[in-house]
Amino acid sequence: MLKLSKRVEYALLAVQEMALRPMEKISATEIAERHSISQSLVAKVLQQLGREGVTRSYAGVTGGYMLDKPTHTITIAEIIRIIEGSPTAIVDCQHAEHHDCAAHSTCTIREPLTILQERIQATFASMTVAELASPRTFVQLEVS
Repeated sequence: MLKLSKRVEYALLAVQEMALRPMEKISATEIAERHSISQSLVAKVLQQLGREGVTRSYAGVTGGYMLDKPTHTITIAEIIRIIEGSPTAIVDCQHAEHHDCAAHSTCTIREPLTILQERIQATFASMTVAELASPRTFVQLEVS
């Protein structure tokens, strides 16, 4: 089943936390303790987000991280791309030139799964950190 990596999950928790407290600097330790997750992994994803201009770090005793972009401009797809790189396919044959599939020549699900992959990516691209911080405003998915 489709599953986000721990790194993406921690990045989403971190940006959600910063979106909920936009005027505060929040440390990686604080985020980690609040969610009982790895502080070192939170720090790493925050650094990655900082290199891409999503977060800004502040040094010192009162330092921490803040979002460096408006929450409505940061998409979930952007967070995933920053943390994991290009999106992974839900089945091997979608993006791999060489894959080992005995049913390749008779496969009837490749095209429908490609459509599903596109819809998943569109959903990630349409949902913002602002929505992540305010679950009541979630995007309604259009199923056709």
